[in-house]
Amino acid sequence: MSVRGATVRASLALAAVLAGGACVAAAPSAQVRYLSDSHSRRASLEASLVNRDNGYSTLRLARYATGTSGDWDALPEWNPPAEPLDAAMLATPRAPVAAGAAPLGVDAAASSGDIAALRALGEAAFFRYPAQLLDAAEVVTSEAIAARYGLWTDAGHGVGGLVRLRTTDGVTHLAVSCATCHAAQRGDCLSVGVGNDRLDVGALLVDARRGAGPASAAQLAWGPGRLDVTTLDGSEPVRIPDLRPVRSLGYLHHTASVEQRDETSLAVRLETLIITSNGQAVRPPRAIALGLAIYVRSLADGLAARPPQSDAALRGQSLFMAHCSGCHAPPSFTGRPVAIDLVGTDPVVGRSRERGTGTYRVPSLLGVAGRGLLLHDASISSVSELLDPARTGADYRGRLGGPAPGHRFGLDLAAEDRAAIAAFVAGL
Repeated sequence: MSVRGATVRASLALAAVLAGGACVAAAPSAQVRYLSDSHSRRASLEASLVNRDNGYSTLRLARYATGTSGDWDALPEWNPPAEPLDAAMLATPRAPVAAGAAPLGVDAAASSGDIAALRALGEAAFFRYPAQLLDAAEVVTSEAIAARYGLWTDAGHGVGGLVRLRTTDGVTHLAVSCATCHAAQRGDCLSVGVGNDRLDVGALLVDARRGAGPASAAQLAWGPGRLDVTTLDGSEPVRIPDLRPVRSLGYLHHTASVEQRDETSLAVRLETLIITSNGQAVRPPRAIALGLAIYVRSLADGLAARPPQSDAALRGQSLFMAHCSGCHAPPSFTGRPVAIDLVGTDPVVGRSRERGTGTYRVPSLLGVAGRGLLLHDASISSVSELLDPARTGADYRGRLGGPAPGHRFGLDLAAEDRAAIAAFVAGL
């Protein structure tokens, strides 16, 4: 250290003493506070909730980091020995888990808040952590059956992100990981983070039950690419979201019910999702929840808007800025939530008792060309369809069986203008 540097440090120390105490250490990072401080976690939750009166918010306000009886903090940690389900295991999916299978490793660096270690842990958890039990997947006994339900097969990551785990009583169970819903086959490659628009969980659940009834009818109506993770009767399915642009989003959920202020608000969202998905009986290690948040946000590293690649796209850029950028503002191509009546799409989820806010989130258009299904209800299959006025007509038969109303922005433009906008958006 130089003499000048030592003098500056001594002066700072003296100033601290004269102010009434010794040198004050740097405040811990938000990540460290999330891992170690329940008050910080509670503050992050409260700051992120947009509508405190819906079911999503009231449950979390009553149970998350309260310091009172029934606090989810008191739940046992859920990190059982687990292994990816690969193609060779499909014939006997619930055979005993390998003796060498282990819980997901949480090392000291991740536990202390090291970002690189947390990201590595999050990437492993994305494919291997049993986020929710799904023993119904025992009907998937071949690659052909897996494909029927939209479960991908990948040499490096197994079948559809499914994992086998062993509970303390020695029983083998099946579970889904984040990758089950948020990875999809695109040609010969597995696109990580994109919503699995072929995944038909409703059909899988009904086939495993081999029964009918109101729940079965609702689940069959979901179709590929949609899920209801909120209601008991399955009546509010939404599109499985693309996680790649999450870092660019100011709000989470299709209804913009959670404001994403930083990594910790996403970590709280993921932690509480795992808790509620498992009947409020267990909770994930917080390093895993935080690691998942950091990894998911890192998926945006693979997204970048390209300069227009054609004359049509260049013209479309100008048209986009004139007609679309009020909501989808560069560089993230997103914006603040929009009132349901203004969007004009199906209002059921936006006004839901469980997640309603009276608005819908404005999705980022980064990566939209590879996204597959669009709008909160997955009623649109492509940007070209979104910009086709025919989809709103009474005789139109879209992927949900009828017209796809709402989001009429740009539909009054000339056909060549709409095509130019589509060409520009395809490059984002």
